Amino acid sequence: MVLQDDPSFDEFFDAIRQITVILDAYGRVVKANNTALGLFGKSRDEIVNRPLWGLPGIADSRKTRKILKHAINQAAKGQFIRQELVLHQRNKPERILDFSLKPFFDERGNLQFILAEGRDITLHRRTSEALFQSEARFQSVYEKSAMGILIKGVDGKLRDCNPAFQSMLGFSAEEMLDMDYLAITYPLDRKISQKLFTELIAGKRKNYSIEKRYLSKAGAIIWARVTLSLVESSGGQPQFVVAMVENITTQKQIEDEMSELRLRLMQGREMERLQIAQDLHDGPLQEIIAMSYQLQALKNPYQGDPNLEQLQNIYESTQKLANSIRSICGELRPPTLIPFGVEKAIRSHAEDVRKSHPELQIDVDLIDGGPELPEQTRIAVFRIYQEAINNVLRHAHASHVNVRLWLEEEQVFLEVYDDGVGFDLPIRWIKLARQGHLGLVGAQERAQEIGGDLEVKTAPGQGTLVRAIIPLNIALGLYAGE
Repeated sequence: MVLQDDPSFDEFFDAIRQITVILDAYGRVVKANNTALGLFGKSRDEIVNRPLWGLPGIADSRKTRKILKHAINQAAKGQFIRQELVLHQRNKPERILDFSLKPFFDERGNLQFILAEGRDITLHRRTSEALFQSEARFQSVYEKSAMGILIKGVDGKLRDCNPAFQSMLGFSAEEMLDMDYLAITYPLDRKISQKLFTELIAGKRKNYSIEKRYLSKAGAIIWARVTLSLVESSGGQPQFVVAMVENITTQKQIEDEMSELRLRLMQGREMERLQIAQDLHDGPLQEIIAMSYQLQALKNPYQGDPNLEQLQNIYESTQKLANSIRSICGELRPPTLIPFGVEKAIRSHAEDVRKSHPELQIDVDLIDGGPELPEQTRIAVFRIYQEAINNVLRHAHASHVNVRLWLEEEQVFLEVYDDGVGFDLPIRWIKLARQGHLGLVGAQERAQEIGGDLEVKTAPGQGTLVRAIIPLNIALGLYAGE
């Protein structure tokens, strides 16, 4: 303990940047450096001969005092003690010390003093905890994310991938380790993928997004929206690439199906136009040609006076022609729809169906959907009804049909129910189109065009219910030019 009175020792002792205190065998302060004095907020004279656990900055916490007192007793028995000590000081933030107690003995084995040292690790501990929490959050996102996450080396080899990406392609993590990303890229997408990746590594890009196709382990094509970002070192050198992969296969499938639906509907409408042209050619046009021959014969100077029978034939042909054209026009746009509303148009159409199909009973329960509904709404509702009835006539083999039309909570409801054979309703509309049920697909399109929806409920042997629901306020707004 001679060094305690040596000025050189005092200078060295105070130069130590960590908390340093010399204690006697009873834990009382013999000497403390400037760093320790700063912790205690006292002068040397105020703390000498006082027990360490009773000093300000430590004595504020009963738990800390108890821990420190026990540790000093253990050190006095010859044990080296090291532990974290949490200081709860009044009106100050919590501090954490990496604290140690080391006993020193003389050659006879007598305890000379205990060296107490403490290093403030508050910032380090908080930083470590923040880093740990950040890593834990990243690991949680990485493991539990529904989006695929890839880590690629600058050579394009896969270094790691999360469970979502493994599930997406059907490979295990071991199978994908060090696999070249081009090996799982669809052949037609490899060139553009390689070009963009090379530009990323060369520093021409910091990130990029692309829609591309992958090949699963089973050989299936998986569409994905991929966003890649380059991670660089502090020196700006490329380290690795992080890729976020969103599976958009279902979205692409829906887009393809919608394109096919539009194509089939367009083809269906073209067939309708061809049928109308055929009907006009085989009916009215032939009648007009026949009438022209008859009129030409009447102009023959050798014919004499006009033949009344011929005139009667021309008159009858004219009436037949008018009826044919009226029938075609009625199919294209019912004459009662605009002036009298959708209710009158449905009743008129149902009566025509009864006449042409007496074996089919049609019951109607309709509110007065008169001219107050927007014209486009009336047309859409009538066409949906018409498509539903055509579906019954073509496929249902029904004996009874119920048609209902009503308003409820600013919505127009139309239901057409038949007691026919029904059918297996596919999940996707494209399958209906492929099965030839273009009428129902067209009805769905008409409903959506005016902000509504179409529901179809059916099963083999249980008939078919077609329900259209059209928000009246949306329809009114759309066709008022809003």
